[in-house]
Amino acid sequence: MKKYYSILILISIVNFSFSQVQKKVFYNENLEEISESNFYKQLNFQKNLDLHFENDTLKTSLLITRKNYGQLNDSIFNNLKKSLSSDKELSNNLIVIVYYPGKDRCNGTESTSFWNIFDHDYLKKLNKIGSYSHFWIYKDDENLQYYHPKQVKWENDKNQLVENLFFKLHYPCSSAVIIDKNGKYISYYGEFGKSTIWELSKELINTKI
Repeated sequence: MKKYYSILILISIVNFSFSQVQKKVFYNENLEEISESNFYKQLNFQKNLDLHFENDTLKTSLLITRKNYGQLNDSIFNNLKKSLSSDKELSNNLIVIVYYPGKDRCNGTESTSFWNIFDHDYLKKLNKIGSYSHFWIYKDDENLQYYHPKQVKWENDKNQLVENLFFKLHYPCSSAVIIDKNGKYISYYGEFGKSTIWELSKELINTKI
């Protein structure tokens, strides 16, 4: 998590430092400044995302690792579980959170989504991997009506808890995090499909089907 606090601080420093100069700056996944050509040479959608922040005088481009590992301490994990489900204890092997950040260049079309995570076999196969509690969380509900609200229960991110724990920046499309019963997690930023959730879930609990 410290890495993404560093990213936010870096953006603030760079914007302040070059506030009077028109400039483009590029950073790799280690927050090291690199050339524009190296930035796009290293860009690999399977591995990373390119995020861009700009104002009138500066454009900052970052490479962000898509797949990340972490561990929640007991206090934070318990608080998250209570926020997700206040009426019953979450005791399944996995907690799966699909996170919708709001309308952006990826999910800006105004038509029913054909995203395969809404396929009928998605949860069926997930259940074969391990028992789970699944949550559909959104930050901003603009365009959310095109993401099957009659099929799944979208819930607002209470007090931005999920955002602050896992998705501090706006990653395009949607993102996901899978957490095991001990608080160990794998987060995945940006566009993904049902097979990604299956693979990360199997990796997290080391189960083969």
